[in-house]
Amino acid sequence: MPDNTNDNIEEGTQVYRPGGFHPVYINDVFKDRYKVLNKIGYGVYSTVWLVRDLQPVQPGIENEFRALKVLSAECYDGTQAPIFEREILTHLQNGDRNQLGYNHVCHLLDDFEHHGPNGTHVCLVFELMGETLRSFGAWFIESRLPNSVMRRFTIQLLLALDFAHEHHVIHTDIKPDNIFVKFRDFSLIESGYLAEVAIPKQNRSEEQYSVIPSIPLRRYYFNETDNTRVAEFDIALGDWGVSSWEDRHLSEIIQPVALRSPEVLIQAPWDASTDWWNLGCVVFEVFRAVRMFSGSAPPDGHYELKEHLREIVDLFGPFPKELLGRGNKDIVQDIFDDNGRIKNSLPMNRPGLASEAFLPGLDQGIRDEFVSFLHAMMKINPTDRISAEDLMRHPWLGALR
Repeated sequence: MPDNTNDNIEEGTQVYRPGGFHPVYINDVFKDRYKVLNKIGYGVYSTVWLVRDLQPVQPGIENEFRALKVLSAECYDGTQAPIFEREILTHLQNGDRNQLGYNHVCHLLDDFEHHGPNGTHVCLVFELMGETLRSFGAWFIESRLPNSVMRRFTIQLLLALDFAHEHHVIHTDIKPDNIFVKFRDFSLIESGYLAEVAIPKQNRSEEQYSVIPSIPLRRYYFNETDNTRVAEFDIALGDWGVSSWEDRHLSEIIQPVALRSPEVLIQAPWDASTDWWNLGCVVFEVFRAVRMFSGSAPPDGHYELKEHLREIVDLFGPFPKELLGRGNKDIVQDIFDDNGRIKNSLPMNRPGLASEAFLPGLDQGIRDEFVSFLHAMMKINPTDRISAEDLMRHPWLGALR
């Protein structure tokens, strides 16, 4: 009988079926080149593995270790709407290398197809990254990044998105999990990670593939004595798995729910500017370890669209008629009054974004500048949102404090 004890681990055993995930084992070699060392991540459509490149194009330890993403067979088998990840990554990788944002995109280094028991799997090879911004904050007191670090990361994200938009790509899924901190010391993979982390034992003769837990590299990508130089760290925007072309959308319902832009929430048409609202929510969340919006409704905290929209109106003002006119008529008529505010809604009486409640641990001057930056980026009406070039001129992104 199959062992189902791993059903609740990460991606679960149920995805290992014809058309699903490929069963990967430690020491497998893909394309006669990429040797699997350990599992470092997983997602809805894939698993991610630390691999050693047995045929590096260039010398150097930084070229020896890579991340291998093995997609579900269904992603490209024609049975469902195909994702654009492979094509978009290739397009971005071949983009203008002189554009500043190029170096802040997690680029595709190689791609190929692998035939396995569950089908044909597209495999993507990337530069290895250290950790995501979901975990990075834990290195700091109360998980709050210093102002100088947040400024640096925000500039790099603006550049990355500007590069993508210039190449007619919309990310649509910006969240802390998809923003990666770059490696600073590749020697720690061999001397630290591979020497200290227990590599799971697997049984190739098993009837049902046993899922193994992923062990990220976050303790082994920079020397902890180097953390005083954290203001020099760099990031890259990754996971373009559900990204869209400017003129061809993968889906009309996009973005993590709490980070969704106003136009997506009311089912109005959206374009590249939707990424700016999404980014504003993420920058706020990463900076102060607080969610800007939740949509939580009493008594049990379940999500309600009306509550989410109420929170937006409370912080950013009423929805303009121009935007409401493009939204889903049923949603608009049910939730909004003639002034673009929420029907039958009492004032929330919350302090403003520039308050200690929303932005704890900052001097008031920094709070005011940061909130001014958010208001410049997060216009409710997408047609009012300004360019990356204009955002880069904002005082909050000026001289270090």
